[in-house]
Amino acid sequence: MLRLVIFLLFSMNYEASSSIENHSGQCRASSQTSLDEELTREHGLYQNRAIHDTIFKWLQQESLQKVEALLQDKEFRDTVLVLQNKASNSQNLPPVSKTEPLGELYIFVSFSLGEKALLNLGQDAKRFGATLVLRGFREGSYTKTAHSLQKIITKTGQGVLIDPELYSLFHITTVPTYILAKPFVLQSETRTQTPIYDKLQGHVSAHYALEAFAKEGDLRREAQTFLKRGALK
Repeated sequence: MLRLVIFLLFSMNYEASSSIENHSGQCRASSQTSLDEELTREHGLYQNRAIHDTIFKWLQQESLQKVEALLQDKEFRDTVLVLQNKASNSQNLPPVSKTEPLGELYIFVSFSLGEKALLNLGQDAKRFGATLVLRGFREGSYTKTAHSLQKIITKTGQGVLIDPELYSLFHITTVPTYILAKPFVLQSETRTQTPIYDKLQGHVSAHYALEAFAKEGDLRREAQTFLKRGALK
């Protein structure tokens, strides 16, 4: 699965709104018969789009002429250039020992959190090597989404993953939500195996979430690996 990591130093002193949830692998039914992996490097945005997902049907109907017209807009091109330069540094993560257990750390967010919270979460993601995940585009507009994320991507130097499939896979209903999962790949078959994962919802820092996972989660060693990575920053 294509992704671009975003991180942030989130120092808010809120309490978690719920306890850690531990989950073993389980199968998830899916109506999709195939996935179209779509990457938009120019904006630091990564989108995993299910072809038969009605959410993105309008995208499939966009004509080449409309895309070309958009690319003629100078302001849009300038935005693309800035985000492209920032996104190029997104993979510069601290090295991790081959003997240390690897995992995937996701921070599920939405524009409803506000710019300040998204900036904080972006810095946390950068620090610990997490991935910020949005469900979809802002007001159904690709351009509005890019402009809304410009400041966040520019200041944190990272991109954002747009992937409604991950929201479904981990049953995300509240943001922000932290997910620490075993490495996995979303399959194109009709059923996808859900990895073992730990889950925490609430306005807390990534450090708080990882410490909670390290103490009470199923993926304690993976959480410790992320904490070590953050300490190197």
